[in-house]
Amino acid sequence: MIAKTRRALAFSAATATFFGLAMPYGAAQAAYPEKPITIMVAWAAGGATDLVARAIQPVFSQKLGTDLIIKNVAGAAGTIGTAEAARAEPDGYTVLITPTGPMTTQPHLRKIPYDIDSFAPVGRVAVTEVVMMATKASGIKTLEDVIKAAKAEPGKLKFGSAGAGTLPHIAILALNKAAGIDTKHIPYQGSANAVKALLGGEIDVYSDQSPLVPKYDLHPIVSWSEKPLPEYPGLPTLIEKGFDFTMANWSGVFVPKGTPEAVIEALGKALRDTLADPSVVESLNKIKVTIGAMDAKTFGAFAMKDYETNRELLREAGLLKK
Repeated sequence: MIAKTRRALAFSAATATFFGLAMPYGAAQAAYPEKPITIMVAWAAGGATDLVARAIQPVFSQKLGTDLIIKNVAGAAGTIGTAEAARAEPDGYTVLITPTGPMTTQPHLRKIPYDIDSFAPVGRVAVTEVVMMATKASGIKTLEDVIKAAKAEPGKLKFGSAGAGTLPHIAILALNKAAGIDTKHIPYQGSANAVKALLGGEIDVYSDQSPLVPKYDLHPIVSWSEKPLPEYPGLPTLIEKGFDFTMANWSGVFVPKGTPEAVIEALGKALRDTLADPSVVESLNKIKVTIGAMDAKTFGAFAMKDYETNRELLREAGLLKK
């Protein structure tokens, strides 16, 4: 009887294995994901990166088959939330979505408890053009208005940024040097707070990701893009105004270093499928964001190139950490 039972069990297991039915993956190794995943956004709710995260959240959740919970941890130009993500257990249940600054600029500016190699890339999400903006009631309509005001009273025109060393700050430095103007830099904790300051009259002009313009009904002054933006007919580029430089931001997904490759692959596939979904394309189009999907390997090389380029830009500006 015992021998028959053993033979029956062996036959059952072999048959199930042949048909790929029994002995579920979880019996040997826990299936991923088994529980909700936290998406870390190192900026305040309502900011440019937060808007992108919330645009992809529903479909990304569906593709992964679990809930995705967005956690906003703002401060120190995105480095507080990014550092928290770096310290997280490398198990795939904490995922960081970030723009370029915290990953490719901040490690060169200050002593922080992470670097780009503290993370593994999952994939790029989007590329967002940068636009200089002001309130409609400000009276600042053109780049000529900005330069004229800055030259008339050096150091008085106030530019905001999402924090020292963020892309908006780098943009200020580039324009000041190219146009020969002197402006006052006022940093804030993220783009949402900077826009609130703009709306409240604390600053005069702000340059950041273009989705903020329609979101807060602002006036676009000039774009930092290589070519004119179709979504802003008639908006000039800096190149058209005689300044030979461009600037754009990207957002991408990372996980803590040491996350299993199988988990990274699962996240990457779900992310690519998410970005191909028509509803996500529509959601991102509404906030003026261009999908710029890249797989983990390609995105990793792309981000590292940005990291090295930004280090040189900051070195030339005398801003590298001591």
